[in-house]
Amino acid sequence: MKLTRRTVLGGLAATSALSSPTVLRAQTRELVMVGYGTESDAPLIAAGEELGRRNPGVSLRVIGGLSAEALAQIKAARGNSPYDLAVMGSPAIINALAEDVLVPLDFSQIPNAANVDPKFPSYGYDVGQPIWFEGIGVAYDTTRVATPPRRWEDLWSGEYNGRIGMCRPQSNLGLGVLAATSEAFGMPQDDMEFALTKWMELDPLVGRSPPLLQQMIERGEVDLAPLWHVNSALAASSGLPIGYTKLMGPGPLMLPTNIVHFVNTQDGTADLVHEFTDILLTPEIQSMAGSAPIYFGTVVQGVEVAEEAAPYVPSTPEELATTTSLDWPSFAPLRGQTVETFDRMFAVQ
Repeated sequence: MKLTRRTVLGGLAATSALSSPTVLRAQTRELVMVGYGTESDAPLIAAGEELGRRNPGVSLRVIGGLSAEALAQIKAARGNSPYDLAVMGSPAIINALAEDVLVPLDFSQIPNAANVDPKFPSYGYDVGQPIWFEGIGVAYDTTRVATPPRRWEDLWSGEYNGRIGMCRPQSNLGLGVLAATSEAFGMPQDDMEFALTKWMELDPLVGRSPPLLQQMIERGEVDLAPLWHVNSALAASSGLPIGYTKLMGPGPLMLPTNIVHFVNTQDGTADLVHEFTDILLTPEIQSMAGSAPIYFGTVVQGVEVAEEAAPYVPSTPEELATTTSLDWPSFAPLRGQTVETFDRMFAVQ
């Protein structure tokens, strides 16, 4: 059966009577969620539609992009936050905790959280619930790279100097790659100076963001570059000659995405946020998120990796056993200083 939103919601409807908690609701309530602002919002929207089916009068509006200004608005609100919840990765959670804008989720109210692979919950830092993840590997032009790297240190074999792209560390991708570089050479992940010096050896071409770096590979400006697995999968699915390597040592690396609940929201919002999160962890929504054209890595045990996602998501026993994330709390606070040094070293305009 072809997986569509209709079949996903149909499958959810068959089990909702058993899984939906009984909660008193206002007649109408719109949850405002910060999502991606791209096609990646599709599983969030599908889960929101199921939430509304279970709770007539409740709807979900997904908007794209969480800014520092938005966090300030949430913090300043008094029972009337403009946003109720968000998808948020580890670095953003660290910043949000520092801003005191998150209410920890009550995981006992998310029954499906019991089905999440034990390697993921710690990356919610006791406030968020991991729902899926993105991986960091290397995307490459298959017509120009005969021997793609398999481990992080392979990038320094001498074969790729002057041919490789690097993302500015203002992005999580760029900052994570620097931490992985230090780890690969036996240094602490927060040794940004060591990692920057190592990357200088490769004479890379800099891309300001992951989408721009993806375009640089597509245009032939670079032959390979560390990139999110989702960007790589989307490029390859469009027919371009793009391959992808799930680098080891450390890795395969993944950055979990969490659902978080903001402070200063209306009464009753927490119940809806927990129920919505539980829906996201159903096999139906997880399968939707893990299939084309979304390609997220799934976190629920027993959800099979879609055939089209297998080249990008850890799926072999070796990959699954060594899949890990980075120690973001140790180096995320260094982002500002690292970006300043990076821009100076690599002459970013």
